[in-house]
Amino acid sequence: MAEYSQKNQNISGFSVDFGNKFLSKVYMWMILALILTSLASYAILSTPSLQLFFLGNVWLVWILMIVELFVVVVLSSKIESMSTSTAAAVFLLYSVLSGITITPMLFYYSHATIFMAFGVSAGMFAAMSAVGYFIKKDLSTLGRFLFMALMGLVIAMLVNILISIWWPATAWGFSFALSCLAVLIFAGLTAYDTQKIKKIGQAIAHEPSRGSNIAIICALTLYLDFINLFVNMLRIMGRNN
Repeated sequence: MAEYSQKNQNISGFSVDFGNKFLSKVYMWMILALILTSLASYAILSTPSLQLFFLGNVWLVWILMIVELFVVVVLSSKIESMSTSTAAAVFLLYSVLSGITITPMLFYYSHATIFMAFGVSAGMFAAMSAVGYFIKKDLSTLGRFLFMALMGLVIAMLVNILISIWWPATAWGFSFALSCLAVLIFAGLTAYDTQKIKKIGQAIAHEPSRGSNIAIICALTLYLDFINLFVNMLRIMGRNN
């Protein structure tokens, strides 16, 4: 009996250790993607010819946003059948596209506001990710609630587009409220996704060959949480720009 208990402890310890290494790999991919996004955005912001090109061809930005959506769908649905190198290339391509499509919005804000919003978002993300990692309570119920809230947020944003067309004077206040709500939703999702990813890492401890590709798709999840936190924090902090 004692031998069986010791064996279970060894298995549990192995799963926890693998889960921590898996989570570290996820963060590594996410940080690399954020660096590429920042570099792509900086290249446009600091190069007048690129600024003129993208501001003068808004249709191109819309096309790239559609390509972004397509890349996410492909990566999410085909991740298991992709080689690790292909999955990594697709993910990093997405991060570059994201840097390009997010840049036109940045022209409306000062550099100080952008850096401040990024810093606050990074701090909030780190704090909520730590909550998700260390908390013992299962956040599955919270995750389901936040997902429903996210669907409601998407609908509200579509309504806000109509309001901005017909009643532009009232659209600003509604947009500000939606950004505040979005920050709360994605902060909660950061905690939930971190806990879920931690559990995934422990669950696949005895299938290490699956770890690399799954780490990439998990990194995409956290990357999207951070980007949405940053975008909405920027809208809140830059409301007077």
